[in-house]
Amino acid sequence: MRFISFAWLIAFPVLAATPWELLTEGAAEENSIKRAQAIAALGTIRMAEADKLVQAVLKDKESIVRLEAVNALAERKSRAAIPSLKAALDDDVAEVSFTAAKALWEMGDRSGKGLLVEVLSGERKQSTGFIQQQMRGAKSTLHNRKALAWMGAKEGAGFLFGPLGTGLGIAEGIMKDGSAAARALSAKLLAQDNDSETAEELSDALYDKSPLVRVAAAKALGGFADPALIPKLQLLLEDKSEAVKYMAAASILRIEHKTKRNIRKTKVKA
Repeated sequence: MRFISFAWLIAFPVLAATPWELLTEGAAEENSIKRAQAIAALGTIRMAEADKLVQAVLKDKESIVRLEAVNALAERKSRAAIPSLKAALDDDVAEVSFTAAKALWEMGDRSGKGLLVEVLSGERKQSTGFIQQQMRGAKSTLHNRKALAWMGAKEGAGFLFGPLGTGLGIAEGIMKDGSAAARALSAKLLAQDNDSETAEELSDALYDKSPLVRVAAAKALGGFADPALIPKLQLLLEDKSEAVKYMAAASILRIEHKTKRNIRKTKVKA
């Protein structure tokens, strides 16, 4: 484990907003990328207040925000989200409606079957056009090494962070730092091993030079019910990357929620 200097924290500024305020402000940002980044972070929180904000943007004017909202609901696989996902089947952007149909199908709801059949048969013009566009783009890069590398970076970003992969500027980061994607994926996988040693290693990654890795580490730490991790995540609320700030804020709220729930369970057993 590498040594980390905390000398710079002496001049660390007083936080102007709470994690929840940071996220709600982000969800109301004029910039669509920032709104989508905030929704991506809010989507990790299993709380009614967060659900309301995610579902509220299903009618956002920008497709990237609607897509992230649907993706957040899909990741939860919560049956309470089914009505919202059904409504998203009528979205006029193919990626949004298709993601909703896929999520419903994986939860055992066949409401989106007609849409999937249309995509399969090529009858759905928007989906067909989207697929053809991707195919043309892929063909044009087959003999271009730089373009192939860029396409791989975009795919890696999408794999790690869903539809916001390129919107977060993550693909650019992968191009500049070839090992960033591997480090971020390692953080994502290590999150499954919920012990103190893993939490320490993930905490170290909060200071990684790549925002891609810092986002992944912050998201992973949100799965630990350890209040001692909160001060470490609070440092990222002043990060220069909006995506990192939002994810750190969401993880703080997740840890607080898990901790309170565990305390209630302990009292009930006692």
